[in-house]
Amino acid sequence: MLLLTASKNSSQLGQTSTDSKFIAPTLHLSDAAFDGLQFQEQGNNMVDSSKDSSSRRYFTFRNMEASSEVNYKIHVSNFANLPPLKLASKYISDLTKVDSMTPSDIYSDEHINKSGAGLDHYFFDYEKGLGELSRFEKIKQLDLPNKFFEEYNSTECITKIGMFPEISRAWIIVDNKLTLWNYKLPQSSFNESAQFFTIDQLKHSILTAKLVKPREGVFVKEVNYLLIISTVTDIHIFLIEYNESTNSLEVFNPNLSVSTQGLIVNKFAVHLKTNEIYFSGEGNGVNVWRLEYTNKSSFIKNKCDKTCLTKSGISSVLPISKISGFDFFSTDSSSNTNTNNNNTNKPENQKVQEFISQLVVDSERDVLYTLSNKSCIRAYKLSKGQEQFTQHSHISPSEIFKAIASLFVNSQNIKAFLKFRIMTITTVSAEESSNVQLVAVTNYGFRIFFKLGSSASFSSYFLKSLGTSYGLKMSVVTVKFPPSKDLPQANPELDSFTRNKQYLSQMVLNQQQSTLLQNTKLGKVISPGVFICVKRTKGSDKLYVSTTNYGILKKTNKVVEDAEFLNINDRVDENSAIFIHDIVQLTPSMNATNTPNGYANILASQYTKAPLQFAVLTNFGISIYQYRTPDRILKACNEEVLEVFIGENGFEEACSSLLYLACSYGNSTELYKQQAKFYFATLGNNARLLEYSPASAQVGEHTLPYNQMVNIAKNDSHPTVEQVVLSDRFYGTCMLISRIFRDYWNSKVFIPLPHIKIDSNGRLELSSVSDDNLLIKGLGINKKEIEFFIGSIIVLIEFFVESGSKIQGLNTPNYSSDPNKFAAEVCIRAEHIAFTSVLKSLGAIKEGLSFLMVLIEEMETNETNFSDIMKFLSLNIQVNLLQLTFKDLLLPGRDVRNLIKDLLSSIINKNILKGGSIDLIASSLKGRCGSFCSADDVYIFKAIENLNRAKNIGNRDNELKIKFLKNAVELFEKAYDSLTLENIENSINIMLDLEFYTGAVDLLLKLALKIGTLPAIVLPVNSELFNGDLQKSSNAITKANENAKKKKQLYDMVFNILVRVDVKTIQVHETHNQLRINELVEIRDTVYQICFASNDRAFQYDFYQWFMNQGANERLLDINTPFILPFLEEKAQKDLICSDLLWLYHAKRENYFAAGQILYSLAVSEFHLTLDRRVEYMSRANGFCNCTCPPNLRQKMIQLSTQLQELLDVASLQLDILTTIRNDSRISVENKKLAENALGFKVLGISELFNDYTDPLGYYALSLLVFKISDYKNSDEILKRWTLLFEKIYHKFVSMEAGSRDALYVSIEKIFHSISPKLSSSDLIFPIDELIKMIAKTIHEAEAETKDPQQKPPQGYLIELFIKSGINYDKLYHVIKSLIEQNAYEVYPKFTDYLKKEMLYLIQQWYKTDKMLRELISGDKIRGLTSYSLESDPILGLEGHNI
Repeated sequence: MLLLTASKNSSQLGQTSTDSKFIAPTLHLSDAAFDGLQFQEQGNNMVDSSKDSSSRRYFTFRNMEASSEVNYKIHVSNFANLPPLKLASKYISDLTKVDSMTPSDIYSDEHINKSGAGLDHYFFDYEKGLGELSRFEKIKQLDLPNKFFEEYNSTECITKIGMFPEISRAWIIVDNKLTLWNYKLPQSSFNESAQFFTIDQLKHSILTAKLVKPREGVFVKEVNYLLIISTVTDIHIFLIEYNESTNSLEVFNPNLSVSTQGLIVNKFAVHLKTNEIYFSGEGNGVNVWRLEYTNKSSFIKNKCDKTCLTKSGISSVLPISKISGFDFFSTDSSSNTNTNNNNTNKPENQKVQEFISQLVVDSERDVLYTLSNKSCIRAYKLSKGQEQFTQHSHISPSEIFKAIASLFVNSQNIKAFLKFRIMTITTVSAEESSNVQLVAVTNYGFRIFFKLGSSASFSSYFLKSLGTSYGLKMSVVTVKFPPSKDLPQANPELDSFTRNKQYLSQMVLNQQQSTLLQNTKLGKVISPGVFICVKRTKGSDKLYVSTTNYGILKKTNKVVEDAEFLNINDRVDENSAIFIHDIVQLTPSMNATNTPNGYANILASQYTKAPLQFAVLTNFGISIYQYRTPDRILKACNEEVLEVFIGENGFEEACSSLLYLACSYGNSTELYKQQAKFYFATLGNNARLLEYSPASAQVGEHTLPYNQMVNIAKNDSHPTVEQVVLSDRFYGTCMLISRIFRDYWNSKVFIPLPHIKIDSNGRLELSSVSDDNLLIKGLGINKKEIEFFIGSIIVLIEFFVESGSKIQGLNTPNYSSDPNKFAAEVCIRAEHIAFTSVLKSLGAIKEGLSFLMVLIEEMETNETNFSDIMKFLSLNIQVNLLQLTFKDLLLPGRDVRNLIKDLLSSIINKNILKGGSIDLIASSLKGRCGSFCSADDVYIFKAIENLNRAKNIGNRDNELKIKFLKNAVELFEKAYDSLTLENIENSINIMLDLEFYTGAVDLLLKLALKIGTLPAIVLPVNSELFNGDLQKSSNAITKANENAKKKKQLYDMVFNILVRVDVKTIQVHETHNQLRINELVEIRDTVYQICFASNDRAFQYDFYQWFMNQGANERLLDINTPFILPFLEEKAQKDLICSDLLWLYHAKRENYFAAGQILYSLAVSEFHLTLDRRVEYMSRANGFCNCTCPPNLRQKMIQLSTQLQELLDVASLQLDILTTIRNDSRISVENKKLAENALGFKVLGISELFNDYTDPLGYYALSLLVFKISDYKNSDEILKRWTLLFEKIYHKFVSMEAGSRDALYVSIEKIFHSISPKLSSSDLIFPIDELIKMIAKTIHEAEAETKDPQQKPPQGYLIELFIKSGINYDKLYHVIKSLIEQNAYEVYPKFTDYLKKEMLYLIQQWYKTDKMLRELISGDKIRGLTSYSLESDPILGLEGHNI
């Protein structure tokens, strides 16, 4: 059965990067240049409040030091020409980045330092509170059950109360009983057994209880919590199995306990990384112990044991009680406990013993902190399996006081520190801050911030010598004072500057001396930036909450806190005393990131994380408070509240919150919904042109990382959309979308199987792949989240559809010819482009989520898992899927769509195997996620179904098989634009298996022909839209390149079919089955005929090239299509083989002139041809010039022949020069190679040959050839070269040894005969008379020099020398006769006699060879001639005869 196959477009988007160990993803999704952040403007768009400027809420805010504001005005390059989904993705992604980077570390120096005025900024009104701007609201009040009061009334020794929110239980300790209360169940006498669980089997009074996670591998996995109970004599461990879905628990007693006699253990702490339990007791000073438990026992160790990590304690090493300053924190009676009396006047043995009052573990940094009752903080470094703390440090109250005093100029104000002591400490996680690690709360409500590590000093070296770790050294960073309820009084007579300065100074003084939180008994800091404090008063406890104003923090990068007292229990009589026992955080922190930057951006995480909740446990019940997110604050659409919100958060935040409100109101709040719609559509700035401002171009000190401000000068005449700052509501809309999806936006869609190893570059390690070739485990999101996202997107889409006419930019803008309205139209057009991209992106996101829902429902409906779908996908596709993020899936590009189509194909394949109908499946997919399953995809699915049917029929019914195959071809043609190469390839393979070769080739050629080509694009250079047109041109070029690549791949498939047909035909011939042979030969001829008949020029060119690649060049000479000659002519410009084919093509068709022209062109071409090859081309061309040709070409043929002869002469000379250089012993090997490269290829100019080679190298014979070829006329230069030639011969002769040299006349003869036949036709170049003189003289000089008779040439030597050079007897006779007549004694004295002897030899030889001469002169006369004289010259009387 044929199944749909994955697309190579997705599995091999680039060249597949694989090696022997890895498979790399080929899906390239990121673009570093496009992903960078750019901003259009940075300014303060905060509107002033209508409230009086002297309001304390706004006074401090307005007088804060200037700080750079966060900027949401994202600039996108090429804004108008980006595809809508890519544009929207850019805005959403960039806003997500901005939210992840702002604000900076909430505890950084710039936020908490005390430089300048030293004022802590608060919004606080002691009398009125925060009103509608309150940051927390009580959402539930649970009264304590009567059973708790009954237990309390029966107390004899100890009573404690607390909460275990992890298991939704509150607890009360009454003597030796611990009762757990399920506060989530309604209180009733009918369910009392389910409501309470009591542990009463302990013999001794219980001191405290702690709920912890068990260490892995100790207990069965069903045990998810341990209940640690400390009594006065021992510690007991109980096992808890808690089911969160049913809120039920079971408690087991494994009989694990350890004795703690005398320790009075009352404090526990847990290391969350290792689940190690640490404890301390009031009876054991400041020692720290570790509780150990295991499921195995031995002779040397019990199942439950304890280890003291401080050994004998620090006090045994360092006498802390005697260090000055440790009694410094004595408290007055108003805040005293049983140990707060002034002990300095008591005897030594009556002083209060120091013990640990709090244990806290910083699990991220592996540090344990202890706080003692004497306000001493100690830090210990934790490590696995340690038996003793090896790194520790401490900070004493006196050191804390000195550090705090150094932070302030006026130390008089901090005398209040003499009365405080530290009540609680809280760690600050590394995710939240890198600057502060610990916060201590004093009994005055002051917050002291500590960090680990400090500058070196004598004390630090002293502590180090005692085992103190330098990295654990604690130092004070700053102190945060509570607000004051006293209002400063400003002097109205002073000027405004002095009055403001005085006002601020008084506020600082009031804060530093504030008693607002005096008698603090409990302080807690909840991440990020929520400070909760319990203040003891004479009547009842009061609950103070100070919350960071996250809007101002993010907007201005400054910390301002909203402070207020919360109502604890409004059900209690005013006269009843309320005491707070504990404050417990119920929900995780609302941090937006896991790094200090962006951690406190609660506005970003408000839609993805539950609002922060904490419970306050009092003597009457449990009060649960919840953080009020912006939608809760703005819910009533109060105009004054909205105004304040905009001032603190900015217009973008306001628009984002209003859009959320408008989409989330139910039918019962239609009025509020309409108000939210109205405010969203009207608030903030509309789209406007960006005006350049030097101030806006400056980058502030606290700007975002990579903050590249884009400032475009305003062009009043022709502004473009690039110069438009979009509206606040647009950015608010994108901000809302980005925040809804922020937790998933950059996360991976698919999760790999646990054993699959993927490196940081996304490469798959092949060794981790199992035999089933499956990589993907499932989705990185659950069905509930997808349903939430789909619902949110649908609501947003419906909102914009309903509000299209009310919101600027949603409707198509109108165009006007009025130039005054042009700028406004550009702004509206930009806004419309932006909002259109958002609306289209919402639709794309909906389809992407629907696709994920299809995957989940497919598994749920058919009760299958991911492996059933993924088994149809190749490893390459699975690797690409693992790289896919939700951003890529929800706003997909073409490559991602193709990748998802592969996954849809797998779903269809799975259903096909189960007998499902492709029509039904494809139609369903098209309706739910049409962008991934279009009409073309349906055609493809149906076409593949027809192929499947044809395959199933086989040879049983050939006619029906052909019908299905033709149907498939027609359907493929309809979907040509959506066909992936893999679809085509696999479909073609099926056709080939069914021997439908003609149909396969015809389909491929038609598909290739339908692929578009690049249209001509004319760019208006002076147009204001030039840049846009240029981008469109670039996009068109890119599209054309992609089309060309796809066509090339289709052509290759055609050629593969041709090879397959040829091979099969050859194989069939071996079977000698003539019928089968005839059938395949006919198929082969038809297939080739289809190819040759194609009108696709590009295909024909590739077709011819394919022949050449196969080594069948001669086949092209037999082709007679209209494309072959243009192909050869075009290719011949750069291809030597095609050039050879081209002249052969013409020669075969007897077009000799064209063939000769091509050969001549080859001879002078830039091809890397040897000189011999060029001479061969010239010779062939010369031969073609001697062939017959049409009369109209005869003259051109003659001209071509002349040109060829001239070029051939030069080439022949160049060959001679090259040969001479090769044989020249004077020239080095290196220089010979240089000459070879210069002379062995291209034909050089005649002047270059003479000036660079023949003359400088002394090749005088070749220089004479140069003169002959170039028709040189200067006889003096010619004679000079002859003279130099003979001199060269003579000098060579003289320089040789006498026994090893030939006679000089022999050397002359050899050299003379090598050139004289080429020169003798020119009297100017070959002056016979002068040459005779030179030769005779040279020989005579050698004879005289050597006195060797052998140097004398034989008689007739001179005559034979010239006769063999091509000079006839007649001409030579007259020259010699003239010389005799001249009697030239200047040569040498007996020169004339020598000439006479030679003349005698000439006449005798002439007579022998010339028949006419023999007829005119008798033989006796010649035989009787023994010497020559002019008088006896037998020829002299015959001058009238024609001889």
